[in-house]
Amino acid sequence: MAAPLTQTLVVQKTDEADDSGLAIPVRLVKPDGTPFAEGVATVSWDSITGKPATFTPPAPTASARGGVLQQAAEPQLAADADSAAIIAKVNATLTKLKAAGILA
Repeated sequence: MAAPLTQTLVVQKTDEADDSGLAIPVRLVKPDGTPFAEGVATVSWDSITGKPATFTPPAPTASARGGVLQQAAEPQLAADADSAAIIAKVNATLTKLKAAGILA
């Protein structure tokens, strides 16, 4: 069975055709024949069907983001930090990124 043709309808502010005769006014109605109201429809969460009862974000991988937990703050280095302090800070940061699942 062939699919029905789709026609684009433009809703205008007046009920009169334009001078070219190409823009023909239309009236939008619902399938039951009642007028289609202007405005934005509001959808409640309860009216949505087929939604999952719970949502568990996927584990992160090298190519896909996943749900990760925020890690504890890592204080900034002092301006006069020596190389040992810098190495310790970088290693602590890498450990937190790995624990969060951001790095493998």
